[in-house]
Amino acid sequence: MIARHMTPIFSILVAVVSLFSCAPKPATPLNPDIPKPQIQPRIESVNLLEYPLATIKIEDSKIQVILPYGSILGKATLDLTMPQGCVSEPVCPTEVDLTKSFNIFVTAPDGASRKYTFSASVAASNVVKIKWFQLEDYLIKAENIDGDYVFTLPYGADLTNLKVNLASDYKFSTRPDIASGVDLSAPCEVKVYAEDGLSFKTVVLRAEHYTKDKGVRGVYLPSPSHTNSFGNYNNLCESMDLLADLNFNCIYVCAWAATKTAWPSEVLLKNSTYSSVEELNMYRYYTGGSGDAIADMISEGHKRNIKVILWFEYGFMHAVGGVNTDDPLLAKHPDWIGLNSSGNYCNYNGTDFYLNSYSSEVQQFMLDLVAEAVNRYPELDGIQGDDRLPASPTNAGYNKETLDEYVAQTGKSRPTGAKNADFEKWKMNNLNQFALKLHDTVKNIRRDCLVCFAPNKYPWAYNNLCQDWPSWVKSGACEFLTVQCYVTANYECDVNSQIAEMKKITSKNIFQPAMILKNGANLLSAEMLSEQLCYNRKVGTMCEAQFWFDGLLMPEIQKMFKLFYSYPVDFPEL
Repeated sequence: MIARHMTPIFSILVAVVSLFSCAPKPATPLNPDIPKPQIQPRIESVNLLEYPLATIKIEDSKIQVILPYGSILGKATLDLTMPQGCVSEPVCPTEVDLTKSFNIFVTAPDGASRKYTFSASVAASNVVKIKWFQLEDYLIKAENIDGDYVFTLPYGADLTNLKVNLASDYKFSTRPDIASGVDLSAPCEVKVYAEDGLSFKTVVLRAEHYTKDKGVRGVYLPSPSHTNSFGNYNNLCESMDLLADLNFNCIYVCAWAATKTAWPSEVLLKNSTYSSVEELNMYRYYTGGSGDAIADMISEGHKRNIKVILWFEYGFMHAVGGVNTDDPLLAKHPDWIGLNSSGNYCNYNGTDFYLNSYSSEVQQFMLDLVAEAVNRYPELDGIQGDDRLPASPTNAGYNKETLDEYVAQTGKSRPTGAKNADFEKWKMNNLNQFALKLHDTVKNIRRDCLVCFAPNKYPWAYNNLCQDWPSWVKSGACEFLTVQCYVTANYECDVNSQIAEMKKITSKNIFQPAMILKNGANLLSAEMLSEQLCYNRKVGTMCEAQFWFDGLLMPEIQKMFKLFYSYPVDFPEL
């Protein structure tokens, strides 16, 4: 009975529970209030429009731009990418100067900001390219011999601590540090590193010596109108001390220039309008010592093992620039001036005007002048002719006396034009005979007095100044030859050509080049001096002569000679 009544009640309870359990739940909001992520002020990427291959790194608020090797830092267009809403100062794109570091400020929408430091550089090279090695002090460049770089230094040079400079179009470093000094008494292996410090090339540096000098280390002393280095006895001694300190062994002293002699000449007085021998003496104002500049040069030179050779600079030349008929020599002998085929004054190149080199009187005057000097100075070591003794412009020889002599000697008719092969040959032979007469004149006075010449290069001298110096050497008229090799750009070629000419005529080594150390205010550079001194030793000349003395007063020149002439050399037996 009870069970029958409970069944409906249970059914009602189940229905109620089901009703409540199926009722809908409260709805979840579609856009809950969750905080949005904050935009950070930052630079995401950097671009330089003109340098698309640049490497760009952004780290720790630093922007480092590395341009490819060879690039040039300059102006460029900078552009940035940043999160949306961020702005930069400066505003990009903008033009920037890559040579300078600068700051970039980035600001987010909420005002937060960040500073970046921008800098640019060029990538280091990985190239090792050697142009040359050069000794810092000697200024000698190495030769590449079978892959090794070889320095050849003067005899006796210390090889144990040589500072070496390397030339390259690229930055480099070396191990060991050759610029600080290396020992090249034995071959030295050197690593040359590229700028990147990784790439390198290994080379071997070596050093050796030239053979010991043998020859004449000479220097020219012009007339006192060009220098006061020998103007008084004290200066003379100081100058001789300098030559001795630099280990020179010869000085060529101007003895005849601009119608003046280096001594009180009776020969010149007799053949001029000078009123006294004092007036014609280029050293008339010399003071101290013996009062005779040449005598003191010989005496003081010999104390220091320095030979003194009188250099008759002007030779047969009258003057530079034009003819001065009031010149004391021409005023006395107006017929001594040389004439060309047009009857005008003969000259070389329109500048050097000559006496008549073929006149027997002019030639005898020069012989007498030389003889007077040799007799006056019994300790004199020698005399020297040059590019004006014996010499003559090719347009000379047309004085009546000379033409008459040509006809009498050859039986040929007088030359009428400027060029006559027979006449040219006769004139050349005439000057060759004078060279022999000059030699014999000196030797008849003193056998031990040297006869030397310093002509121009052959065949230039032959073609322009009638100087056939190979004939002087071949005949024995010339005991020692100094050839003027004054064209710096052609120096090595000129030395080679003159050596070749000498080898055609003699087996003796009696040749030295003259170098143009000082030309007016211009001084030969220390590097060029080194190159020429090295070349002379390479080809084996009898050392060299320097024109002229005052160039030795420069410190950089003294330094170079102290390196090359580090030991004394005796004057050779000729």
